[in-house]
Amino acid sequence: MRVGTIHPGRIKQAKNVVQDLLRDELGAWYTQSGLPLGNEVLGGFCWCHSFFNQNPPHRTMDVDENIQLMIDALERTRSFLYALDGVYQSARRQLELAADDKALRAKALAEGLVRTVDLTAETTSCEENWYTVAQDAMSWCIEAMGLPLSEATEELLDTAFVFESWLAPPPEALRDAAARVAEGVV
Repeated sequence: MRVGTIHPGRIKQAKNVVQDLLRDELGAWYTQSGLPLGNEVLGGFCWCHSFFNQNPPHRTMDVDENIQLMIDALERTRSFLYALDGVYQSARRQLELAADDKALRAKALAEGLVRTVDLTAETTSCEENWYTVAQDAMSWCIEAMGLPLSEATEELLDTAFVFESWLAPPPEALRDAAARVAEGVV
């Protein structure tokens, strides 16, 4: 074994050590987001195809190169979460400005949901199953706006939005679904 590489027989052990370290050290943004390293839809990194096991001709056993792949994936996830926070804060301000005007409150939530899906689609490039991240992010949007996320709301989110892998929803369909959910929530 040369310096800077990992023996293939130790990969599983190393993976477990890395996962434990990330869980213990990165805090709530990592542990509570449901977007751990290995979620290839968002971070572009998966344990079975990235961790010392890239497809040829890109395979590398170099430790530094594999660490950089992990850091890059973690940064993509962190950046996405921070961008979502900006969307949520903006939507919440609009909701607060609407005060007791139900129509304006629904409009603020609908816009927040649309921006959430748009950001998720852009960040994930609508990869396979990208919409699972979008569905979680919409739930977080509702919660971040201080609105209740009831079972009825979750069911409404599940039925109003029709997502497919590889495709963002048509803008009009997205806006219509967001408006239906928003009217049911506020």
